[in-house]
Amino acid sequence: MTDFLPKPSSSSTPEETNNTTNAASSSDNSRNAVMTFFSDRLPTGAEIRQRLFQVWSNSQPWNEFLNTSQMNLPPFSELRDRLQQNLTHYGHNYAVILLVLSGITVLVSPFAILGLFTIFAAYLYLFVLHPEALVLGSLQLDNRAKSVFLLVFALLLLGLTGAGATFTSLVAVVALIALVHATVRKPPGEADFETSYTPAVV
Repeated sequence: MTDFLPKPSSSSTPEETNNTTNAASSSDNSRNAVMTFFSDRLPTGAEIRQRLFQVWSNSQPWNEFLNTSQMNLPPFSELRDRLQQNLTHYGHNYAVILLVLSGITVLVSPFAILGLFTIFAAYLYLFVLHPEALVLGSLQLDNRAKSVFLLVFALLLLGLTGAGATFTSLVAVVALIALVHATVRKPPGEADFETSYTPAVV
């Protein structure tokens, strides 16, 4: 009697196979869509280096920036205009100060140094040792996608080492420096009739 009983089939039906394939394809497409969304909005390593160079080259002459003879307290009615002009004119100088102080902070903090070397090693692996697209399973990471990964990795590492709070405080300090300087510095192009000094225009 048992010879006539139907045997259970272990193979999947075509419909089940198609459903499984479609689900996997949909999952891959979703991951790729998310990666593309973020990667298109973040700069690559080369773009970051280019922007850092532009910050330095576009900053105003430092003898003009630090010229104390061109500093005074403005009337309250002129404060808003002075802040707007100076924050725009010396914005790159303030950014350079932030970068320099960030570098000093990294050098005096052991955990920050460890995190920096780890991030630098990840950068070398992703962009120097593997300049081409990196394939991880079904994902293919181009330079922008690798930038996304490096950014997320760096943020997590900064949080674990406690460097995130340090850099937040550093940004607040630089913002205070910029606010004080922009308040007391005479606007660019305003002639000082006592010293006959006019800020250099670059």
